[in-house]
Amino acid sequence: MHLNMHDVYDEQGAVIDILSEWIQGHKKQIPLLSGLKLSNFHLHTQKDIVFTEKVPRGLYFSFVGSNAIETVEDIQSVQIHYQPQDQIGQFSMKKNEQRGLLQVLISTDYLSLVLGQTEEQVIQHFTNMERKLGNGLPYIQLPFTKSMENLCKSVLDHKGLSISLAGHLYSCLFTLIEQIQMLNHLSECEDCQSKLFKAQNILEVPNNNVFGLEELALAVGLNVDALSIGFKYLVGQSIEDYHKQRRIAFAAEKLRKDPQSKSNIIKQSGFSEEQFETIFTQHFGVNSNQYKQIH
Repeated sequence: MHLNMHDVYDEQGAVIDILSEWIQGHKKQIPLLSGLKLSNFHLHTQKDIVFTEKVPRGLYFSFVGSNAIETVEDIQSVQIHYQPQDQIGQFSMKKNEQRGLLQVLISTDYLSLVLGQTEEQVIQHFTNMERKLGNGLPYIQLPFTKSMENLCKSVLDHKGLSISLAGHLYSCLFTLIEQIQMLNHLSECEDCQSKLFKAQNILEVPNNNVFGLEELALAVGLNVDALSIGFKYLVGQSIEDYHKQRRIAFAAEKLRKDPQSKSNIIKQSGFSEEQFETIFTQHFGVNSNQYKQIH
């Protein structure tokens, strides 16, 4: 099935009735100032669909989730992309797939005024950073850090005037620009990279005393944002996901050797029984009882 995104939503941002059998979701767009726009999209497809959409030129700061983004807990990562010209693009979604997107679009000429730089300098900077830090992707990807979580909460909870919402968005954008600069430094600094690999080594032993993000940052000598951003860039996973996988793999190894101690193994893992089974199935493709039978 092929659809144009322009035809999916009605004027109120709800999915049109004729498509509601196959698509659920919403689109909320808030044009704040000339050159600055905030959008919140959610799509949940009930069949395989290819969407076509027009992508205007500008700088995109996208907060990405796997379902509707209503609170900061729904945001998983951040993507920054410079689109040099208007373009018609396509993306596909599988049956029962969901996507959430809280997105800020800002024009390069407007951002140049805010930053006190020429438009050419802004374009050159983001083009170079995307090429250098994209890891082969057409965008820069950052983890959703604790500092960004606090700033985005103000955006999602905002109920007042649009001018104050623009102020919250500026805080988000400036912080993300600083985080790009931080990532650029981390990608070049051997000393910082050795600290990041030290953090990875600590997480390799799940029963180590250092578990919390703040404690881990202190142990390796980096601030929390630098640790989160650099770890994602070098390892390809967030610290939280990597730590979770190491803990479940460590528990699985214990379970293989001593299946009768399952309840104690779950307790030592730090997960509740429900969390343990959910993460175990996600990681191994079978539940823990099936895993015991296989191994």
